[in-house]
Amino acid sequence: MIKSKHEKLARKLETIPTGTGVYMMKDTRNEVIYVGKAKNLRSRVRSYFQSSGDERLFIKFLVKRIADINFVLTDTEKEALILENNLIKQFKPRFNINLRDDKTFVSIKLDMNQKFPYPVIVRQIEPSADKGKGPKKSSNILYFGPYSSSRAVRETLRYVNSLFPIRKCSQSVFKSRVRPCLYYQIGQCMAPCYDQVDEATYRELINEIILVLKGKNAELLKVIKKKMCDASVALKYEKAAKFRDRIFAIEKTVEKQKISTLEFVDRDVFGYYGDGNSIQIQAMFIRNGNLEDIASYRFSTIKNTLSNVFCSFLNQFYVQTRFIPDEVVMPVESEDREILEDLLSDKKGHKIKVICPKRGEKFKLLEMATKNAENAFKIRQKVGDDIDSNMASLKKHLGLTNIPQKMECFDISNLGGKQAVGSMVTFENGVPVKSKYKRYKIKTVSQSDDYAMMYEVLTRRYTRAFKEDDFPDLTVIDGGKGQLGIARRVFDELGIERVDLIALAKAKRKVTERADSKQKLDERIFIGDNSDPIVLNQDSSELRLLVNIRDEAHRFALAYHRKLRKEQYYKSPLDKITGIGQVKKKNLLKHFGDMQKIRNASLDGLGEVKSITTKDAKYIYNYFH
Repeated sequence: MIKSKHEKLARKLETIPTGTGVYMMKDTRNEVIYVGKAKNLRSRVRSYFQSSGDERLFIKFLVKRIADINFVLTDTEKEALILENNLIKQFKPRFNINLRDDKTFVSIKLDMNQKFPYPVIVRQIEPSADKGKGPKKSSNILYFGPYSSSRAVRETLRYVNSLFPIRKCSQSVFKSRVRPCLYYQIGQCMAPCYDQVDEATYRELINEIILVLKGKNAELLKVIKKKMCDASVALKYEKAAKFRDRIFAIEKTVEKQKISTLEFVDRDVFGYYGDGNSIQIQAMFIRNGNLEDIASYRFSTIKNTLSNVFCSFLNQFYVQTRFIPDEVVMPVESEDREILEDLLSDKKGHKIKVICPKRGEKFKLLEMATKNAENAFKIRQKVGDDIDSNMASLKKHLGLTNIPQKMECFDISNLGGKQAVGSMVTFENGVPVKSKYKRYKIKTVSQSDDYAMMYEVLTRRYTRAFKEDDFPDLTVIDGGKGQLGIARRVFDELGIERVDLIALAKAKRKVTERADSKQKLDERIFIGDNSDPIVLNQDSSELRLLVNIRDEAHRFALAYHRKLRKEQYYKSPLDKITGIGQVKKKNLLKHFGDMQKIRNASLDGLGEVKSITTKDAKYIYNYFH
């Protein structure tokens, strides 16, 4: 017997098609609250409403809220899986888990179309770049990864750069450089920008780097050992010593990465651990027998079973554009295993295995991933409990209206009013949420006036907050009573009442009786109309939470300020002249030596420069005269 309190829904349940497809469940506000797929839509959807149907607690919560259901028929189960994940990504239903977007994963890109290629960090790869074995290819561009964090990929690049003296500068800087950089002087770059190395020699290094990034360390060691022997036979002992040091560095790194496996294939291994309403999923990315990276994910189970949450996660994980390994090892059987295997094989271009081993070496890898998931879960649980306690303590000691689960902190950075910028960082439950960080280039203030700049930034931020209904529980200002007064003025003008507001003054130092001695003063918190600051225990975790967000805002503002200063530094009057690109600018600087000589050059003198036409010379001369 099918039960439903909504007449419209009851009628629709009687007409559900029997084919394969996707269903979208909606609440009384017409919002999608759950997306699912089924080989037989009629059978699957009607089972939710039968008294003898699914007994999972999650289903009971869901069914109470369903007011309408829409269906989309597909030709195959694989199409249904892809559509299901696209709809989850689009609507973000409250009863589905929603995996973060693939932009959070990073890869290393090598553009082999360049004369002197170099590895760079990218967040997206072209979909066509995932066919075939080895690194992903697209128009002679190679991609390696993915890495779960910028930290992991930067460590890899640091390792590569420590072994191989290749270029580090971007393409724009490389084209405009007129003399070798500091890396050349310290022996970490062969200065291809200044023709200090031929293309063939440079390509040998790139080929060795490709072996590193592929994880083919044995093959790489064989190549370098041969070079060492050849150099030694030729009595080039200094060169041979460099190859020897490179071999030692590689062997040391390989030993750290090695996992005991029977097959040296690309393999992703997953484990999970859950307790209560949360699940921690751990992914180990093994490439050619080496553990390249580990990623961790945490979700609410939404009253669902751990195994169902994991299977939903896995489906979303690979439907997004990312590197496909030769084998996926998972800890639980899934009804979608064959569909997922078929989908991954299509994307990869050859057969991919999705397995759930019960014994042997691969089962040991599963146990390792599961143990790591349990450890990560318990650490996060402990830290989470501490954070909740700290936030409650802050509310009590500072007399706040809200528990500061979401905090925003603002800082201003400028140098004599030039390149002035503001920053806003966001912490949620004590953790930085970098996707919500914001930078503000100061528009209305030309002088060095921190108060006016803070007024502009806060006004822009919270004017928008009204439109988006996006307010924090607590706003933290980097500064003292003056900055707090400016923030209070903005709040009063905009009519903001539900947000707590404090200012955190950085600890200063005062000179004591001894001229060479300095004593650190306490961090001070200004709040409301109180003239006297609140001073918390300087070693308390509550204060450390506030100091962390203040320091992060300062770091973020300073980084943006430096970026703008760097952009300004590299700007040249030549950039404003029609027809003068990077190559011609480089030739002009190489010919004359500096900008002043270019300014003073005659038409004939300008015409002597390589690649500068008569028309170019006239444009340059007229611009400066």
